Amino acid sequence: MSGDRDLYICYNEYLNTYMKSFFILDCDEQKKIADSLYGYFVGITANQKPNQFWTHLNRKQIKDYLSIPNLELTKWFDSLGLKIRDMSFTVTTDKIKTSPHIDEPPVIAKINFPVLNTERTYNVWFDEFGKEIDRVECLKPIVLRSNIMHTVEIDDSAVLPRIQFSFCFYNEPLHLLK
Repeated sequence: MSGDRDLYICYNEYLNTYMKSFFILDCDEQKKIADSLYGYFVGITANQKPNQFWTHLNRKQIKDYLSIPNLELTKWFDSLGLKIRDMSFTVTTDKIKTSPHIDEPPVIAKINFPVLNTERTYNVWFDEFGKEIDRVECLKPIVLRSNIMHTVEIDDSAVLPRIQFSFCFYNEPLHLLK
């Protein structure tokens, strides 16, 4: 078993040496996609308000959204060569800083898509000693490394509620982090 642990440590050292924490993506249809995601959010939360920061969507919810004809989000991900596996959203009505965390394995890279009031909100990454190593304001879609310690921080001047969707893929967009 120690061989597996050594391989895991070596792999993480490789990722930390050769991969960025995030990459900002261009999206010509960002407003249209954000509006569509917001409409979907309003629909799925109309009868049941989110009671936590992070909400994972179930397979039926994901399928229902992705089956909308001519969906700009699907076209955009297709242009990036990505097929959605999981979909979730974060919503906050408080000025918070999440605890430093590593997202659930095996995901290394996901895409966060800003939907509403993401100005003056940040993804922040830390090294193994808790020292900040990277920070990005959540204004555009980003590919982010979720396998290293990170937080979400909301500035005191941010407008709330803040809504952002997160996507995981069958084929992770690791190439965008090199």
